[in-house]
Amino acid sequence: MKNILTSKVRYATNWVLHQPAVRRFRQRYPKLTAFAKGRFDTKYFIGLPLTLILVAAGVNIALLSELTESVLDAEWVVVLDKQFSTMLYEIRTEWLSQFLLLLTKLCDQEGVFIIGGIATVMLLLRKKWVAILAFWITMAGVGLSVRLGKNFVSRARPSDVAYYTIEHFSFPSGHSTTAIALFGLLAYFMHRHYDERWQRRLAAWLAVAFILGIGFSRIYLGVHYLSDVLAGFMLGAFWLLVGISIVEVMLYRRHRQESLQN
Repeated sequence: MKNILTSKVRYATNWVLHQPAVRRFRQRYPKLTAFAKGRFDTKYFIGLPLTLILVAAGVNIALLSELTESVLDAEWVVVLDKQFSTMLYEIRTEWLSQFLLLLTKLCDQEGVFIIGGIATVMLLLRKKWVAILAFWITMAGVGLSVRLGKNFVSRARPSDVAYYTIEHFSFPSGHSTTAIALFGLLAYFMHRHYDERWQRRLAAWLAVAFILGIGFSRIYLGVHYLSDVLAGFMLGAFWLLVGISIVEVMLYRRHRQESLQN
């Protein structure tokens, strides 16, 4: 499938470049044309992969903006949130609540620093300086953007169904944002480190399980609405793309410099 997509992109790019109007544009603006062509190059990350990531990030931000506006203005979102929270509250059990409370603590501030510290030590032992930089830039971006988002929307939490009390605002869910950025990056680092397909798949599925589990736990425990978690996932996905892009671009630049020196 990957080879089919690559060949299709190359064929489409060559077809466009050989059109008469495009040829004239290339002759008049060769540097601009070369830059645009490079954005669809399938051989390097800064080509088509980075282009797709930037497009995905743009769509992600647009959807997050729309969801935020809906939370502020749309009555149906508020009604759906309350109905979903009430439904989970009515079927809540003590044993599952205790389990999900332990799970959600993985993305508490203390949990993030413990997991992040372990990951940093592992990366230090392998001298993965770029990965460490990207990881902590991503985590800092998550923390700052969540704080700004909460203060901007200032949405009260669903205190009538809350399993425990939290004083901060509700939208977006910081735990959900952290989960997708934290476990997504860890899965990405493992994907780069391991060669076996089953190891890469295991890392990906574990990340998905933790992300969905923590997101669900925030609603089940009554400390967030459904839209809070969805917004957190969108915001976390954006920062995950930022972290991956930092690693790939910096590694590309390093490899390019090494090849030029050799």
